[in-house]
Amino acid sequence: MSTTATVILIIVVAIALIAVWLIAQTSPGQQVATPAATGTPGTSSYANTAASSTSDQSISDGVISISFPSADFGLATTSSQILARTYIPPCSENFDYCLYYIGNAFQGTNFESAGIRIDKRTDLKTQTACLTTPPEGYTTAPSSTTTSADTYAASAFAVGGAATGHYANGTLYRLFYQPSGACYEFETRIGQSQFANYPSGTIRMFTSNDQGALQSEIQRILQTLRLPNGGSISLP
Repeated sequence: MSTTATVILIIVVAIALIAVWLIAQTSPGQQVATPAATGTPGTSSYANTAASSTSDQSISDGVISISFPSADFGLATTSSQILARTYIPPCSENFDYCLYYIGNAFQGTNFESAGIRIDKRTDLKTQTACLTTPPEGYTTAPSSTTTSADTYAASAFAVGGAATGHYANGTLYRLFYQPSGACYEFETRIGQSQFANYPSGTIRMFTSNDQGALQSEIQRILQTLRLPNGGSISLP
């Protein structure tokens, strides 16, 4: 056998031995598997994916858009997709979108839930009806209103509720977009349980400062509301 042929043979054998060694080093238990996708877009699997991101996400009906920090808020389109299971849910029923708090800043307190319920009110067809119709279960007039000539008008209602050992408070905003005659509803909610119902020393209190910080985060989300032309929206 010539010297050249011998060298080629040695190289081939070496490559084969290296390949066998690499295969032996990669056992089934050591392989890094790519997780299989579960669910469909908009399911709780989707909400988990959104929560793992540190960037803002934006949702829109093609007219009004809003952005939210996906590290702290999940997105649901049905009640079953809300991963935060508490006595007081972050959003009441009947919503197009629910942005619900998934952060851990208030773990170990009597905080329960927080969220923004977004619903397009197709039953409120005029600006007057949109801005003045009381929320379901209420008879009060709006606490304040704002207007922007030829573009939109908005109003706000104080809302809240209580059950045995639990209570919530928030604001329901209505937005009437004049060019299309559409009425939008944005309801904020922060729910908590009675601190006195817990054994002493087992949790810390969800304080007024905690609530204020969370309300500020919710307001920052509402401040991202945008018109089709990119213009901002000022709620009351």
